[in-house]
Amino acid sequence: MAPAGPRSGDAIFASVERVNAELFTLTYGAIVRQLLTDLEEVEEVNKQLDQMGYNIGIRLIDEFLAKSNVSRCVDFKETAETIAKVNHSNLVQFKFKMADE
Repeated sequence: MAPAGPRSGDAIFASVERVNAELFTLTYGAIVRQLLTDLEEVEEVNKQLDQMGYNIGIRLIDEFLAKSNVSRCVDFKETAETIAKVNHSNLVQFKFKMADE
């Protein structure tokens, strides 16, 4: 795997502003409730939530690439490992370990 640059995931995580889990849960619940009210069909709500999740994921990866000095990955597995080890530790307080299945 390519080196993760001069800052480790723990160092980056320590400098990131955090959001209260209850605030996040209430906000997400309010979004889902509003979508159900506006769209009325569960399939449409699921499509909208999927699109929102995709867009959030794109923004997270863009921010990760802009703020880290990660070198180019050569394959999809290396990319997933780099994101799991460096970026996800920015967002949550878990350590990830990739395993072959």
